[in-house]
Amino acid sequence: MKIFKYIILISFLLCLSIFISCNKSENDMKKRNYIISTKVPIKKTPKKVVSISPAITSILFDLECGDRLIGRTDFCNYPPEAKKIKSVGGINNTNLEMIISMRPDLVITSSIFTKKMFQTIESAEIPIISFKETNTIEGMYEVIEILGEILDKKEKANQLIQDSKTKIQKIKTKIQENRSLKKKSQTPKVYYVVGFGPSGDFSAGKDTYINEIITIAGGNNIAKESVNWSFSTEELFFQQPDFIFIRKEDSASFVNTFPYTKLKAVINNKVYGIESGLMDIQTPRSIQAIEFISETISL
Repeated sequence: MKIFKYIILISFLLCLSIFISCNKSENDMKKRNYIISTKVPIKKTPKKVVSISPAITSILFDLECGDRLIGRTDFCNYPPEAKKIKSVGGINNTNLEMIISMRPDLVITSSIFTKKMFQTIESAEIPIISFKETNTIEGMYEVIEILGEILDKKEKANQLIQDSKTKIQKIKTKIQENRSLKKKSQTPKVYYVVGFGPSGDFSAGKDTYINEIITIAGGNNIAKESVNWSFSTEELFFQQPDFIFIRKEDSASFVNTFPYTKLKAVINNKVYGIESGLMDIQTPRSIQAIEFISETISL
């Protein structure tokens, strides 16, 4: 079961890099980070929305638009109120017939939503927008800004972005102050466990949102050169990270599984569980992860 879980997880993360090609002009799209239906344009402020993305669902609540959601995926479980909204299935196996029967004003998806699925919603004359998964905090700001425009929540979106930027700047300032105070020149080596065990070791490479979180937090991601999330056990032991972060639910298993029990970070009790939603889902909540990692590695 553990192996199956990691196969599903890695498959999901790999799919995040896939997005639908776009024919809209650069004037209509900010850095081409989304595709919006041209056949069925959004003619009014959407009041009935279906979200096919945990990140989008969370951001909609941040924008005070949670009451507009009439559908979400099985994976949209934050905030807790989201669980009260009717589920339309998974992310890449969404029940399209159910969505069409709801007649929403807008369907919002991530890039894991296939082109065929996109076209099915479009052919039902339902407006749809699909966001490319971002690997930066700035990209996440762009998603918030665009949603603010579409949902007539520009002021709230700008406030959310500015608050996030302020929090991150405070974290960066504190990092610099701590380094100056402790006269530390070396950046702590950090490893984030995506998967481990017989199925292999997996972590986040340089072109990922997780790497962005670690870097902003003041850490050196030892897996930044990994390809397709795969990282060798030999390299893990060679690098010997100073700190290891892992999903809370996997922490106990990791520190008690050979050969990871031989890692210096495990021996020195430098393995820390963290809520997966803070690391894996691209929302302002990620700042909590940045703050947690920053404070932990500065001790």
